[in-house]
Amino acid sequence: MMFVPRRLPSLNAMRVFEAAARLQSFSRAADELSVTQSAVSRQVQKLEAELGEALFARNGPHLKLTESGREYYGVVQQGLGVIKRGTERLFGRGPLPVLTISATPSVITKWLVPHIGDFERRHPGISLHLSTSQALVDFAVSTEIDVGIRFGRGRWPGTTADLLVDDMVFPVCRADIARRIKEPRDLLRERLLGDHPNWDLWADWFASVGIEHSPARPDRLSDDFNVQLQAAMLGHGIALARGLLVADDLRQGRVVAPIALTASAPMQYYVVCHPDRHDERTITVLRDWLFATAQATVADVPALIRRGAPG
Repeated sequence: MMFVPRRLPSLNAMRVFEAAARLQSFSRAADELSVTQSAVSRQVQKLEAELGEALFARNGPHLKLTESGREYYGVVQQGLGVIKRGTERLFGRGPLPVLTISATPSVITKWLVPHIGDFERRHPGISLHLSTSQALVDFAVSTEIDVGIRFGRGRWPGTTADLLVDDMVFPVCRADIARRIKEPRDLLRERLLGDHPNWDLWADWFASVGIEHSPARPDRLSDDFNVQLQAAMLGHGIALARGLLVADDLRQGRVVAPIALTASAPMQYYVVCHPDRHDERTITVLRDWLFATAQATVADVPALIRRGAPG
């Protein structure tokens, strides 16, 4: 059967197909949609008949998208997302019950979680769900994530990106290690904990404080800043930190800055979302709170750095 271009496939069948493809299971799709597994199977078969193409390769209990199915899944998910966002924008009544934020584990655990109670007190009509991920969300096809916090230069296709806060970069370590560091060059004798292999942040920091000699390759204990910071707290080295993520630890004295010198960085954290949703009321409320909270978090970091530096 050839598909007639002027006729749209069944919207219900496309919704069922999207759930089955996303969950890779007819039974889980049935549970999500509150229908029977046989109803899911019938709707998928109906859609395949309308399109004249197999969307799934069936091998016993295993379900796998065909090449056409994978391509069509992206189209259907994007289309349903447009309908969902448009409906919420045009006909929504009151705040959305839940906004999902996607961010890296370090941003969520070191910054968002400690402050989430403040948001809930200020905005009791909006619930937040935190999604921990290192992956970049494609807002064109994903309807599960409302807002992301990304680290970079602020340019990602298919998004609007607003600078979260103009943050600073500086070394942190345990207080006893800081006492043996008198000048920036002394850091070259220490174990420096590294970051993402494509970003030589330590070399940039040394250059910013006037040291031409780059340090030896940083010790890539982990790409997760949480792990690096924990290692620094235990005296296993020196981490390169940002005020947003270590302000509370500086205040509590869990780490100190061995050198009272900071550097600006070309890469910062940005609040991102789908362009069509940038001005939605609930997203604007969340974004404004993120901006204000981030600014308050880093406001006293320069003083905390000076307090911790020996001498």
